[in-house]
Amino acid sequence: MKQWIRGACATLGLLTVWQVGAASNVLIWPIDPFLAADAKAAELWIQNQGSSATTMQVRVVRWQQEGGHERYQQQQDVVASPPIVNIKGGSKQLIRLIKQNTIPAGQEQAYRIVVDEIPQPTDNSKPQMGLKLQMRYSIPLFAYGPGMATQTAASNHANTDPGQLSWRVINDGGKPALQVANRGNVHVRLSKVTLAQGGQQRILADGLMGYVLPNSERAWPLPASMTRPTQLSASINAPDDVWQSAPVN
Repeated sequence: MKQWIRGACATLGLLTVWQVGAASNVLIWPIDPFLAADAKAAELWIQNQGSSATTMQVRVVRWQQEGGHERYQQQQDVVASPPIVNIKGGSKQLIRLIKQNTIPAGQEQAYRIVVDEIPQPTDNSKPQMGLKLQMRYSIPLFAYGPGMATQTAASNHANTDPGQLSWRVINDGGKPALQVANRGNVHVRLSKVTLAQGGQQRILADGLMGYVLPNSERAWPLPASMTRPTQLSASINAPDDVWQSAPVN
């Protein structure tokens, strides 16, 4: 089944520009590209569903997690080709994500594909009123070294090991936060996350909450009342896709 990211829901951030018009109606697929150990490149498609042309810039940045937070940096291990495209209305463009270096055996490396809409030249003959939103899309990309099992025709291209996952509640600036640790060698994708406390269930995320990369930790803020939850339930990328666990001390 084709999966895609639709413009308004895929934005990592919005840059506001005082101009006439609205953001392009853009679809991006697949939403889960990956580079197997023997793959030289992966495909990303961008489709312009609008009536006018749009220009997009595509970059690939290194994705790491430090101190429970996301970190991004420039890199050249994986590059996008072409990096800038002009897509006519009703047309689509193939972007190749090209692996330039070998991934070490037994490792998964994480990247983010950042797709930015470049504003079109202003037509000074028309009234300049309203807002134009410059859209930014962020898509995860994982690359695998030899010995790492991946699957093309499966719901998860790589499976995490639930036995390597743990969670606890921490104090983050005087407020409770959920900290999830992943000691395995494959990322975990967390969605449909629920915490139980005092016989009650609290839904933290109906859909995707986020990722925890290998040998990393990630933290999310909790409601002030959620200081002593006793059980976590989440959907994850594993054969048995439900992870249920009590907190660690």
